[in-house]
Amino acid sequence: MADKANIIVLDGPLTWKEIAAVANGAALELSDAAWTRIAKARAIVDALVEREIRGYGINTGVGALCDVIISRDDQQVLSRNIILSHACGVGEPLGTVETRAVMAAQIANFAHGYSGVSPQVIETLLALLNGDMLPFIPSKGSVGYLAHAASIGLVLIGEGECRNGSDLLSGSQALQRLGRTPLILKAKEGLSLVNGTPCATGLGALAVSRLFHLADWADAAAAMTYENLGGKPIPSRKCRWRCANHPVCNWSGAICANGLPAARFLRNRPEAAPRIL
Repeated sequence: MADKANIIVLDGPLTWKEIAAVANGAALELSDAAWTRIAKARAIVDALVEREIRGYGINTGVGALCDVIISRDDQQVLSRNIILSHACGVGEPLGTVETRAVMAAQIANFAHGYSGVSPQVIETLLALLNGDMLPFIPSKGSVGYLAHAASIGLVLIGEGECRNGSDLLSGSQALQRLGRTPLILKAKEGLSLVNGTPCATGLGALAVSRLFHLADWADAAAAMTYENLGGKPIPSRKCRWRCANHPVCNWSGAICANGLPAARFLRNRPEAAPRIL
């Protein structure tokens, strides 16, 4: 289960730190304003359907078939078939952390209020994410990120597979465990579910998070190396690393400087001792 003691409330765009937090177990909730945006966007789609005003992927085909009018009776079928046709990924599945990152980015994308999916779609995605019921997402696909998103969409309609701890469940079983039923996707929802770049966004946020983590360790290793090579704490003074006039250099230098004063070897080394730099 997601960490209910650590909750990210989505109101505007998520930062990479927030996506990484959700990926690593934090729960995700939407603000009232986000739910309002989602409902308003869906109302626009419903109005286009009702008035039979042409809208791409709503009552038309997609891609090369954009000039084909889709009858109201077939619009739900189109949404379902878009999911089924694009769920063609292969290879090892994404890991737990990676899957949660992609789902968080997808929910954040819908919460802008421009996609036109119904609140029920978001509610089901949140239930899966916070229940740690994670869709089985093959890591490779000929249509790139569309295949990843479609694998999530499969579970929403009771297809595909989910991982819950060591259990591998069918999509319908996963929804049943959460007390939910498979969705019948409405007009445009199939297109919205495979559109956008939640995979690149989610995995990109994780890459940035890991980079900062590694950078912190690199600075710590630099400080420890300096200490053990017999260095003196003089270069750690602000005047030295601020001369570079570069924000990243200042940030890295501050981390090293904060660690060096507490170093036992530097603290006990006499001023006359040999030193580096």
